[in-house]
Amino acid sequence: MAAILTGAFPSGALSLFLLLVLSACGGGPAGPGPDIEPGDGFTIDHTCTDIGQIPPAWIDSAQALLKVHYAHTSHGEQLTVGLERLESSDPYLDVEIGYCELPDAPGALCIFDGQSGETYITPDLYWQGEDGMDLTREVLDGNPDLNVSMWAWCTQCDYYSHAEVQEYLDAMTQFESEYPEVVFVYFTGNAQATGAEGWNRAQRNQQIRDYCEEHDRMLFDFEDLDSWWYDP
Repeated sequence: MAAILTGAFPSGALSLFLLLVLSACGGGPAGPGPDIEPGDGFTIDHTCTDIGQIPPAWIDSAQALLKVHYAHTSHGEQLTVGLERLESSDPYLDVEIGYCELPDAPGALCIFDGQSGETYITPDLYWQGEDGMDLTREVLDGNPDLNVSMWAWCTQCDYYSHAEVQEYLDAMTQFESEYPEVVFVYFTGNAQATGAEGWNRAQRNQQIRDYCEEHDRMLFDFEDLDSWWYDP
């Protein structure tokens, strides 16, 4: 495995890989063995972009144990493309992404990308409303090997109200109660908006951070990563 890969790849992809590895190994400094535990929270942000610091045993555990469901729109595709670039640089970082299906690839980090029959996943297709939640339930019920599920924002935090973001948090909490063996990863939205929309998205993203900190949830802090100029 290459010692340092941060110079060539999007920091978001590196951070996502680190998040998944930590969720397989309990996040401890030694990582003696896999220990995926819903409810054990931590945040992945711009300080988590050096994949060379991850012990190979942790990567092995993530590839062996994790089956990931990832729903997103265009912004979220940065992470899957980044993971594929990591693999291109170092085949040891093997990832297999199935569109609308869960791949079966021993030795690879297997990702179910999208929902059943749909890859561009807006809020109403994952968590917003009972119909949206049912689409997520359909994927989880139909693929019992899945043990991680996550959804990435597009620009909704630019204009969503406190109540609408709370609906997202409530839906994720409901999923956690229904699927206690699945780790649900929370996301903040991207940091591209400025002006009034930028102020609103900062408030809504902080709302998500506060909830995750208070309730010990796993958070992929997309906004934080998006706010830093990456200059290795």
